[in-house]
Amino acid sequence: MTRQLIVALHGVGSNARDMTSALKPLTAQSDVIALDGPEPFHANSLGRQWFSVAGVTEANRPGRVQAAIPKLLEMLDRVAQDHGVRRDDLVLTGFSQGAIMTLALIAGGHFHGRAVAIAGRLAAETAAQTQPANLLLVHDRDDPVMPPTLSVEAGAALSHAGHQVHGAWTTGVGHGVGEATTTIINRWLAGANLQNAA
Repeated sequence: MTRQLIVALHGVGSNARDMTSALKPLTAQSDVIALDGPEPFHANSLGRQWFSVAGVTEANRPGRVQAAIPKLLEMLDRVAQDHGVRRDDLVLTGFSQGAIMTLALIAGGHFHGRAVAIAGRLAAETAAQTQPANLLLVHDRDDPVMPPTLSVEAGAALSHAGHQVHGAWTTGVGHGVGEATTTIINRWLAGANLQNAA
């Protein structure tokens, strides 16, 4: 059986190395490549980000996310080309800000494969009706940074746009990637049925 290729997007202020470590349990059945965000994080010399959060508001977040998409697509296409696959053959997996970017790619019709969004939110107000993606939303009920309702809202919008959306909850992980998180992802990647989020 061919191993799946996961491309992982970290949260703001983190980096590819941290994301690789967090997703290590997934390497039992998948290959994991974590990418570094293209911008340095202003508050941490080792941290990276996909878009700046300095002065970010509900009003300006969508524009920042949209501006970050072309660079991310270039990075994904480079990985896909290096491995002889299509962009949609990747399993796009994002946490927090990385999940925001993951959901934005799906909502904008830029990605139609399998994707996992951990503790994310949909920055766009609407999702385009396009070729459907297969999406897993994972959120911790005790997340103090990203309210769990954000995943519920994202799931509803993307399901309405025709995407296949599944959701799963963890408890006690907080805003992070824990053992329960990776267990759910491994089960989903292996084809286990999970409760629909929408």
